[in-house]
Amino acid sequence: MKGRLFGVLAVAAAASTWGTLGIFAKMLYAEGVSFEALVAFRAAVGWVAVLLFLLLTGGARSLKVAGRDLAFLVPLGLIGIGAFYLLYFYTVRESTVGTAAILLYSSPAFVVVLARLFLGEALGPVKVVALFLTTLGIFLVAGAYAPASLEVSPTVLATGLLSGLTYGLYSIFGRPVAGRLGPPVILSYALFFGAALLIIAALPTLGTLAGLSFGSYLLLTMLAVVHTTLAFALYTFGLGRLGAGRAAIVATVEPVVAGALGTALLGEELTVPKVVGGVLVISGAALAQIRPKGFSERTGTPGASTTDPHKGPF
Repeated sequence: MKGRLFGVLAVAAAASTWGTLGIFAKMLYAEGVSFEALVAFRAAVGWVAVLLFLLLTGGARSLKVAGRDLAFLVPLGLIGIGAFYLLYFYTVRESTVGTAAILLYSSPAFVVVLARLFLGEALGPVKVVALFLTTLGIFLVAGAYAPASLEVSPTVLATGLLSGLTYGLYSIFGRPVAGRLGPPVILSYALFFGAALLIIAALPTLGTLAGLSFGSYLLLTMLAVVHTTLAFALYTFGLGRLGAGRAAIVATVEPVVAGALGTALLGEELTVPKVVGGVLVISGAALAQIRPKGFSERTGTPGASTTDPHKGPF
């Protein structure tokens, strides 16, 4: 019982930490930092932090992986880290923190469909309902019920949903290697390949990282170390005590924290349709974690969740 409580607290702490990402990103954008430079710095420093952790804990030997694993680790990093970071932080820049977080939570719906198409997982009635709730919620969040006054532009809606898709692909590419490699090893490779892509994408705007205040550099470092490495460690700790499905449901506190902070600190408007839409998306994300009886959440058996939106580092 105590172990489960600690698991809930750890996952809630990790998700709440991820929920503050948009606030801190907005602060750095106000200082002139480009979203490309921000995510490149975050991925690169986060990779160094994970590598140091492996070296200090004697896990460096496990960094040697087979070629068959690299076939999944490369796209895991390029898409699940590189493309995802670019799309999500662009969405944060162009919309509200709460909207970006809610659109990100389309990820479980995407994974349900992708797992059906590529991993042969069953698409039962509960998951169909989850897809419906997510779709309806996004419809309300985007303001599609009033096309003349959309809450978000078509571009932002597209990047927000694509951030959910690319984040969901982390689960799809990570599933085949999860049974052979430890989470820190997978994370180190994902961040390495993701950082390589992001640094290339950020080359034209890397200059926006120069001449910042000490506080801004401290904030950048925090986003890389605390919001990536530490939060991932907390989530992994909680995952081991709760199972993937329960952990993912607890993690739905993230868009709630993001929306509340955006409203309280940035004065972002929170309309009734957006609140209702957010509840529907979060409900869909929670329902997507439900699996048939007799399936395990803690092992690599068919019961292991591929719909968990936080199997990858946020």
